Amino acid sequence: MKARRSTVLFGVLAAGLVLTQQACTSAGQPVAGPAPSADAPSADAPSADTPSDDATPVPSSKPTTKKADTPPKRGDILAGKRQVVIKPNPSYESIVVVDAKGRLSTTDGEAEHGLFVFTPVGDKFQIKTAKAGAGGEPSCLGVKSNGSNPLTVVAAACDTSRGGQLFTITEQKKKDSEGDPTYAISNDGAFLQIFSKYGLIAQELGDSPLETTYSFVDNGPSKLPALD
Repeated sequence: MKARRSTVLFGVLAAGLVLTQQACTSAGQPVAGPAPSADAPSADAPSADTPSDDATPVPSSKPTTKKADTPPKRGDILAGKRQVVIKPNPSYESIVVVDAKGRLSTTDGEAEHGLFVFTPVGDKFQIKTAKAGAGGEPSCLGVKSNGSNPLTVVAAACDTSRGGQLFTITEQKKKDSEGDPTYAISNDGAFLQIFSKYGLIAQELGDSPLETTYSFVDNGPSKLPALD
């Protein structure tokens, strides 16, 4: 009789211990869930919307004014094979650009049209924007008459029959600050000059000295389509 009571008492104590352990587990420990699916992303894996640290950076499209380690031949630049920054001398860190109004100007910042391609036409050159416009064609620089005001240079549709778009490029004896060649750019005797009062204009020199020359800083092969 005593043995039976001991067995019953042991069973009651064991059941109580199991219930106590279950209560503790529910109150203080997380309950294990189902195993993750093989298709579920890991918590440590980057999501599709999160860029990876190893992502390749997008190169900047800003033109460079730094001289290339291996500068291209002058003939390649003046043969329409290269796109260049036109850098005035003295430069004051500025470059020649077509501004938002379509006029040739200078800036020390960024601009949509700051690269140009020289296309030979006989012994003269068209100066084209290296980037095509909305119509899929580049623009050409041309001298514009403004009545009694100074001549300006503007971007227009390319037309080799227009004399105002045909420029003479003349190498100068004096080099720039980095030892590169400098050039005078003129159209029918009017030279592209920069003045604090007028900005970039085309002016006949007369007895006045040439105030502004230009360096051509290579920015790689021309991307303009070849003419048929």
